[in-house]
Amino acid sequence: MQPTIPSPQEATLAQKQAQLAENLAKADRAQFRRRAKSTPPPPSKAVTLEDHILETSDDLLRVSAGLQSVLTLLDLQAGDIPDSIGLHALLSPLKRQIDQSADRLQTLV
Repeated sequence: MQPTIPSPQEATLAQKQAQLAENLAKADRAQFRRRAKSTPPPPSKAVTLEDHILETSDDLLRVSAGLQSVLTLLDLQAGDIPDSIGLHALLSPLKRQIDQSADRLQTLV
């Protein structure tokens, strides 16, 4: 059996690890933004719609970053675990849908 050489289009292990690190950094930035804005409002003041949109958008970005990390791990294990390809195929459209929803929410603000 000849060793397979990844095509230039396939992401290398280093690229996938870099993508994973980037996704974790995005999640950290979203969490930092949320914490920076999470000063509790005074009891008499209602939270604005913009605050709700930003909070929901941050939540979606965190879920998206988590899903991207799972997808990256599935890519790394694709040769070892055949089921990872099926899981990747199921999760990939969900991640795209979450990303699109987060983008739509961010345009509202």
